[in-house]
Amino acid sequence: MAERLLIVEDEDTLCESLQRVFRHAGYEVDRADSAESAFALLETRSYDLIITDIILPGISGIELMTRYRRTSPSQKIMVMTAYASLSTAVEAIKAGASDFIIKPLMHDEMKRAVRRALDKAAS
Repeated sequence: MAERLLIVEDEDTLCESLQRVFRHAGYEVDRADSAESAFALLETRSYDLIITDIILPGISGIELMTRYRRTSPSQKIMVMTAYASLSTAVEAIKAGASDFIIKPLMHDEMKRAVRRALDKAAS
């Protein structure tokens, strides 16, 4: 069975690109354009990894992680952002991010980061 990813990103072009790359790599991929729509998907499906942007309309990616990890503490979540700073990275890691990726994204780098997160979860 293919590993399932949820991409939470409000930038359509980037989200479509990541979805295409990961589907081509053999993953099952869903996408959400906000934390609220991600929560709706998470009520009906489980994911091996959630990949979320920090800056989202409404609830931030950090808040998404914080809220979701209350009910699913073992959920692997990766964060991506174009607005990287040391304080943002620390906040994301404290909230439970398994990795912190800075945009612009390189597809090969993203695939390696996802594979590392999934392999770490399996061990």
